[in-house]
Amino acid sequence: MEAQATAAVKEALAALYHHPDDATRTAADRWLQQFQHTLDAWQVQRDFEELPSEAFRPLQDSLYGLLKKFSEGPQKVRTQICIAMAALAVHVPVEDWGGGGIVNWLSDEMKSQQDFIPSFLELLIVLPQECSSHKIAARPERRRQFENDLRSSAEVALSLLTACLGIDQLKEQVLEGFASWLRFCHGISASNLATHPLVYMALSSLNSEQFLEAAVNVTSELIHFTVSRESNGITEQFPLIQVLIPYVMGLKEQLKDSSKEEEDVKAIARLLADMGDSYVELIATGSDDAMQIVNALLEVTSHPEFDISSMTFNFWHHLMRNLTDSDVLIDATDVLGGDQTLKILFTKLIQACGNGQNQKWQPVEAALFCIQAIAKSVSVEEKEILPQVMSLLPSFPHQEQLLQTVCSLIGAFSKWIDAAPSELLLPPLVDILNKGMSTSEDTAAAASVAFKRKFSGSLDGLFQIYQIALSGVGGYKVSSEDSLHLVEALSNVKLPEVVAEAVNRYWPTLKNIFDQRAWDTRTMESLCRSCKFAVRTCRRFMGFTIGAMLEEIQTLYQQHHQACFLYLSSEVIKIFGSDPACASYLASLIQALFGHTVQLLRTIQDFTARPDIADDCFLLASRCIRYCPDLFVPTEMFPRLVDCAMAGITIQHREACKSILSFLSDAFDLAKSPEGEKYRELINTIILQRGAILTRIMIASLTGALPSSRLDEVSYVLVSLSRSFGGNMLNWASECITLIPPQALTDSERSRFLNIISDASSGSSLGSITDRFAEISEVCRRNKTVQDIVQGALRPHDLNFTRTASARSAVGGCCGGVRTYPSVLTLYCGNLPARKRASRAAVVLVAQHMYLSVCTGSAAATDSLFSARKTWARQTSRTWTSGVVPLHSSWLCLSISIAISSPEAKLN
Repeated sequence: MEAQATAAVKEALAALYHHPDDATRTAADRWLQQFQHTLDAWQVQRDFEELPSEAFRPLQDSLYGLLKKFSEGPQKVRTQICIAMAALAVHVPVEDWGGGGIVNWLSDEMKSQQDFIPSFLELLIVLPQECSSHKIAARPERRRQFENDLRSSAEVALSLLTACLGIDQLKEQVLEGFASWLRFCHGISASNLATHPLVYMALSSLNSEQFLEAAVNVTSELIHFTVSRESNGITEQFPLIQVLIPYVMGLKEQLKDSSKEEEDVKAIARLLADMGDSYVELIATGSDDAMQIVNALLEVTSHPEFDISSMTFNFWHHLMRNLTDSDVLIDATDVLGGDQTLKILFTKLIQACGNGQNQKWQPVEAALFCIQAIAKSVSVEEKEILPQVMSLLPSFPHQEQLLQTVCSLIGAFSKWIDAAPSELLLPPLVDILNKGMSTSEDTAAAASVAFKRKFSGSLDGLFQIYQIALSGVGGYKVSSEDSLHLVEALSNVKLPEVVAEAVNRYWPTLKNIFDQRAWDTRTMESLCRSCKFAVRTCRRFMGFTIGAMLEEIQTLYQQHHQACFLYLSSEVIKIFGSDPACASYLASLIQALFGHTVQLLRTIQDFTARPDIADDCFLLASRCIRYCPDLFVPTEMFPRLVDCAMAGITIQHREACKSILSFLSDAFDLAKSPEGEKYRELINTIILQRGAILTRIMIASLTGALPSSRLDEVSYVLVSLSRSFGGNMLNWASECITLIPPQALTDSERSRFLNIISDASSGSSLGSITDRFAEISEVCRRNKTVQDIVQGALRPHDLNFTRTASARSAVGGCCGGVRTYPSVLTLYCGNLPARKRASRAAVVLVAQHMYLSVCTGSAAATDSLFSARKTWARQTSRTWTSGVVPLHSSWLCLSISIAISSPEAKLN
């Protein structure tokens, strides 16, 4: 078999590279790509566990023989052989490899087979690099054990590299091997490294053109080593740091050497930048050594080649962040006091103003900028200087930059303005801000921030400004983002009765903006944010306006599908959800918004196209569960939202996915809580109908359908399911986990997974359960091939659910969720691999009767369904011998049990 495969590969390669016919070359290329996914192609990396145990030793001997054979052959071939040997070593325990593990075995071979030392060094370089390679389909526990074995052999590896120092032709390989092991193992003591011959060889090679690149790589790894998490603090690393800095600083002069190759200059600059980035905190102390590094980095920054000078930009940024936690003006204010500093700055302002003739705006702007910078240090009771400053502001010219600073100053002193006894200051200041709103985007931004900073002024005036800003008809230059500052200004008014009266009075204006600009996402987001703050501030004082607002957003949401309407609704639910007086219009809101959303989100593609809708929809659903479950859970909309959530679980958008998973876990938790006892039977009925499918999707999500960063949320949903549905969940999980082929998940790993489910249902801590789920997740994601196998077995993850007009809502029974079942059957039948698919006619027959039973709830339909089951059994028994494997009986029973609307119905 092996000989045939080898011959076929050789023939395909010959055709690919030498055949004159394009079609033949294309066919050969296609065959070779397909061959890469077969067992014969990559047995070590992908399918080692499928090999018989006795195959290991011949495979090891074969690879070892090839390694020696190509000791002086092409570098790329030798590297690939070493990678294969490293992959084999990852799979095999130390005792099976022999010689105390691969590093010790390599040590023995290097001593006895010195003609092949270059090949052995190549393998020594590759071992730590391949240890973390996920191309190797090793299981997590085996990979961790190999890493531990390799780390315990680090001293042996370094001694082997040290033994090769005397061979000049191996010097570059030794340096490369040293860098590889330093990168892998940070547990070596700094004091040992400070005197290690490999370190001195690397540092001395920095002055060698032949070995510069390799020496730079080692030195960079040594620098990173001194600041790594395993380094026990930088103080412990001083012996090594004191060795490194003089050698690296000695390279500074080479930056100016015009005879140096550009790549060598880049390598030196990279090393200096690495040192600066790693030691930025030490450099910030300003010591003599620190200044040496800074001067060297200045040389790099001044280099005429941008590719070289830009290497230091990160360092200067980090150093600036480290040093500029303090400000000279602020520091002076801390010493003198805010009021005294204000007097000094006011003197400068008066000097800048002069006598009014040929006045330059720049000195005035500088003085005002300094005054606004110390605003937080000036007392709100200051009565001597600030009144004079504020009275001067209207007299300044409306030059753009000066006006921007004036608006910023008004905002900075908003607390003082609000506390000022005289209201004579306010109108001129509002006029200045209005001028700022219409001059430029920069001045409008500063003016908007001034309104935001609790500078409330006249509430009527704020509403008028806000209306003009949103309508775009008043000449304001404010951007949609900066208009949010105006929204927050409205929210800063802490008198709910006053705000509510103003909201009620200006509701026609706000409604007009809703109607005229509903298509504009940014305007609607700004307006909804304003309404959210109004709702949060006014609460019960909103009166009739809250009903009108909800009616407005219901209508506009169905027309324009703006996600911000859902977000505003979730705030309304949070504030008014528990108020019985609001129940009627909140129930109408829930039905309208969710009813339209489930029409928009039918498939995973719909979720991907509208992640903001999905995110805010399920945030709203979660708040309905928490604040008004009576208005949501007993309605037909709840099971429809559960079905919708199942269709979108595997969305890759982080926030949307988290909202969906939170909704599901909130629903499960409600059923288990004392407050949710009255909903328990209802929720259990809904979830039991969907439990098998939901479990399958969640297991698919755990094992690769969702990024590993979603592991906590996915684990929590699985734990909630387990705690709520115990034995049922164990059965569902067992059905799903058996779908995964043994080459991806062994029997023992399946058992371990089911034990996790069992422990979760019995109350084990969430943290320990999540860690154990993570282990299974890593097993199923250990490389792309395995992940594809797992996901192929559990696919599809998307649920297309269709509404049928004749589907009967059965609140309290199956709660209307029956509308999704035709596609649910597709999940179990229509998309199965051919080897697990029953004859089409029988499946269609079951589907028809299943759906009829669910939609009508009639006894006749249920009897017909049992008849369909018998027909299916007869037909599949005939197809059994024809090579078509029938649908698994437990899946059929599960599907039939889902279809039966009566919970009391039993299957024989």
